[in-house]
Amino acid sequence: MSSIKPARPEWQVKPETPLQFLRGVGEGRARLLETAGLTTVYDLLYFFPFRYEDRRLRVQIADLRKIDRPVTLRGRVVSAGSKISAVRRLKIFEAILDDGTGTIMVVWFNQPYLADKIKRGDQIAIYGQPRLDKYGRLQIESPDYEKIDEAGDSEEEGNIVPVYSSVASITPKVMRRIVSQALPAVAHLEDPLPPAIRQILAIGELQDAIVRIHRPAELDETFLSSRSPAHLRVILQEFFAFQLALRVRRASEESRPKGRTIVVDDAMRAEVRRILPFRLTGAQKRVTKEIADDLRREKPMYRLLQGDVGSGKTIVALIAAVIAIRNGHQVALLAPTEILAEQHYQRIRQLVGSSLRIAKGTGSMSAGERRTLIAGLREGVIDLVVGTHAILEEKIVFKSLGLAIVDEQHRFGVEQRQKLFEKGDLPDILVMTATPIPRSLALALYGDLELSVIDELPPGREAIKTAVRGAAQIEKVYRFIDEQLGEGAQAYVVYPLIEESEKIDLTPLSQGFETLRQRFPGRRVAMLHGRMPATEKEETMQRYKQGEIDLLVSTTVIEVGIDVGNASMMLIMDADRFGLSQLHQLRGRVGRGTRKSYCVLIRDERSSEEAKQRLRLFEGARNGFDVAEKDLEIRGAGDFLGTRQSGIPKFRFGNIVRDHALMERARDAAIGYLESAGLPAAVALVRELIGGGTKHVTRD
Repeated sequence: MSSIKPARPEWQVKPETPLQFLRGVGEGRARLLETAGLTTVYDLLYFFPFRYEDRRLRVQIADLRKIDRPVTLRGRVVSAGSKISAVRRLKIFEAILDDGTGTIMVVWFNQPYLADKIKRGDQIAIYGQPRLDKYGRLQIESPDYEKIDEAGDSEEEGNIVPVYSSVASITPKVMRRIVSQALPAVAHLEDPLPPAIRQILAIGELQDAIVRIHRPAELDETFLSSRSPAHLRVILQEFFAFQLALRVRRASEESRPKGRTIVVDDAMRAEVRRILPFRLTGAQKRVTKEIADDLRREKPMYRLLQGDVGSGKTIVALIAAVIAIRNGHQVALLAPTEILAEQHYQRIRQLVGSSLRIAKGTGSMSAGERRTLIAGLREGVIDLVVGTHAILEEKIVFKSLGLAIVDEQHRFGVEQRQKLFEKGDLPDILVMTATPIPRSLALALYGDLELSVIDELPPGREAIKTAVRGAAQIEKVYRFIDEQLGEGAQAYVVYPLIEESEKIDLTPLSQGFETLRQRFPGRRVAMLHGRMPATEKEETMQRYKQGEIDLLVSTTVIEVGIDVGNASMMLIMDADRFGLSQLHQLRGRVGRGTRKSYCVLIRDERSSEEAKQRLRLFEGARNGFDVAEKDLEIRGAGDFLGTRQSGIPKFRFGNIVRDHALMERARDAAIGYLESAGLPAAVALVRELIGGGTKHVTRD
């Protein structure tokens, strides 16, 4: 391990030392550091640099025109002074540096205090990027600087210098000095991972990893890409902590039987056959059996039902609901939007008629409807409630919640799923998603769930013909839409924005709506977006379903779950602004009936080559899982899911896409540790890991 001497030999810095006792911190700076979650030396040890500056190679001013990167210079200040710029009234401090081979102007903006620190005759070292001013003269703007002492030594010149994230008004140099004082505490840091786990994960000691990340010996490609042994130590510790926490939570909930017996008899099978609108596909039969087997077990079910758009997940979920209800228990279906909740509610009512007592629970309920819902669920009068976040309210109490179904889980956090779970006595959990999630991301989002995949579409579904067109071809596309509407079809036109934006030059929905009304004067055109009142959105969708609207102009509010069999034309404006998976979801709104369906993507003529390539890839892709893998690779997990409220864990260096193999290694190690050490030991280890060096691992 690298040797680091304590700043004060007369006392020892330890992980638990409060930061105010470090030299140069005090109560004032300690309060500033606390705003960034830094209260003890322990916190500083895990406050890693986000980049590094290599100041080891010193160059001469005479050679600067040959160099196009940040450099380290050393020289004497031959003049220094302040002025105010005539144009923007900025306070400027200028100094001319001479190193014997030439001179260069050095400029700092809005730092007038430098006039008291840098004087003519001072020997200084600076680090910055040389640039040409408007007259073609070399200068360096706002460089980092330090004075050279009488012995000719400096703190940072000639070293690899770590750069830390900004904390309030604390300068980068001061932050480095504060962290440097904390580093000797690694000698007192206990490794939270048992040696056997370190061996399974193939990682080294924690102390050495921490020092090497703060003070690297070299900046090679492996280190800069966060793949060095030191980085892998931190990545795998955090992945292991996350996976063990998932497994511990599940094991804790499974530590007692769910206390209900579920049977599946011939009467239930006959009822299911009566409500099915079509014969189940082989994939639907397979996952239905997996779910039914889970329902009959003593331990609660935790299962993710994943299927492409139109694959029939709702039917499978309804079969599970019928099984739970006919065994005397209630079912809750949680949807992310009122439109999707209404869609599920109407679809289920259409299928089951009056055989089940179904209710709806959304934020737009009247006070009377809310009271009726609360009483009905508490007294067991309601069998199935379909709703949004509104059914998570504390006042909502179930008589006997046996099954909780969460649709489009990635739009909720784990907390919402847990709230629903706590409303019953160990209810079974079925999570559904139409977003094809690659295995790498599924491990991070749903590491505690068993996976069922519907990888087969119902018979008779035709592939949707997809085409990418430039904005100049829009009139030709409009003529095609008119032809389709003339044949009795309905169409969607999707825009990415509602109002004008100063930052993004996109055609807004409102302007597009007016354009389309004028372009299609004989057609019934309506608008739909997320800011409309819930009742107005619901009324618009009902009119569209009933064929009273020909052309629905919308934002991505229609992305999930909207099912209109007669809609066979999808036009997506500014398609290059959408992710591939989102485009796939939108495309899935058509092709749900018997008509031949089309999806046309309009891209900006100025699109980048990368954007054009993405759209070409989508144009030829039919399988949602193939689209998802590519989209995840291109955009990363947060943007892939289309929301920052998606429950994605944050890690310091780990990338759940790039490091999926490491996540699997961590998962296997976590499962093995829980089985061998037992639940109490695993709980204690999770507390140590989450409460210590991995406490930052959170969900958005």
